[in-house]
Amino acid sequence: MTETLPNHRTNSKTQPVAKLSEVYKIFKQGQNEVMALKNISLNIYPGELIVIMGPSGSGKTTLLHVLAGISRPSSGTILVNDLEVNRLKDAGIQDLLQNHIGIVFQFFNLIPTLSAAGNIEMPMIVAKVPKKERQERVEALLKEVGMEDRAKHRPFALSGGEKQRIAIAQAFANDPDIIIADEPTGNVDSISAEKIMQYFKKALADNPDKAMVIVTHDSAFRKIADRTMILKDGEIVKEYGRLAQDENEDDIEVKEETSISKITRKQKEAHFIINGPQNYPLYSDISQCPNCQSTNIIKNYDREAGAMYNHNQQIVSRISVACLECHKITYEFGGIFNLKHDMHNPN
Repeated sequence: MTETLPNHRTNSKTQPVAKLSEVYKIFKQGQNEVMALKNISLNIYPGELIVIMGPSGSGKTTLLHVLAGISRPSSGTILVNDLEVNRLKDAGIQDLLQNHIGIVFQFFNLIPTLSAAGNIEMPMIVAKVPKKERQERVEALLKEVGMEDRAKHRPFALSGGEKQRIAIAQAFANDPDIIIADEPTGNVDSISAEKIMQYFKKALADNPDKAMVIVTHDSAFRKIADRTMILKDGEIVKEYGRLAQDENEDDIEVKEETSISKITRKQKEAHFIINGPQNYPLYSDISQCPNCQSTNIIKNYDREAGAMYNHNQQIVSRISVACLECHKITYEFGGIFNLKHDMHNPN
């Protein structure tokens, strides 16, 4: 089924620059398992600016991290152009972050001993871009963010807004396919925030082959967004198109958002019909050795990234059962979480 994009800048034949399919991310906290992302499927197209909003702890930053390869998903597939991000080794992740994805952090992440120009140049030095090309690119980027007169200043001599503009220029240094930004206006004043927002808008207009994904609590970003996604408990629960002229960006009640989009619901229903009602046994229900039926067992399951997958609204992984009576170890696949109900914590 082809995804229908509301108010999208590009035509329906455009190929996505990034694609997330049934992505889950599970973290272990003590004896509990926390599902940070739940069944995230999202296409990101060239020329598109996507804004991700939601309450604290809803999975916004985790979503950016798995897209950038900083964190591996527990299951699901992430493609950036032809790169399958979830399968990349360290060298592949380095190439991804060096050449395909530019990141703008909330706290700037500038090197304090380098000048503004030096910070912008650094990603190109790592990528072994020739010196003359680097210098020309730095000059052009400084001009684009209106920071030519601050080129030789170190970060301590720059305001919060100026630091963020340098960080944005740095993210564009190696001409990436996607720019992702985590709360880019979270540590600047309102005037600087407006300038930064308008820079993102202009940068995308000047580079229609790129895409931007911005995580923010600032609803003003809806004014420049093609799509706004609302996350709650790790799941996309609502999608908005472009802001209409008679709408106010503050109309979204992020904390109270509970409705599920029709597209998401239909996808889930279709998945269930195709795969049928059969489920794997739950991890918590395994209480006996399959060989001798002894209850004196030790059980565990594969927690490695990529070892889990989604089947009929269950997160499934390989379970090992070690019997202390017959001394045999057996393996089977079982459900770690049951998504039909509330999240299930394995014992």
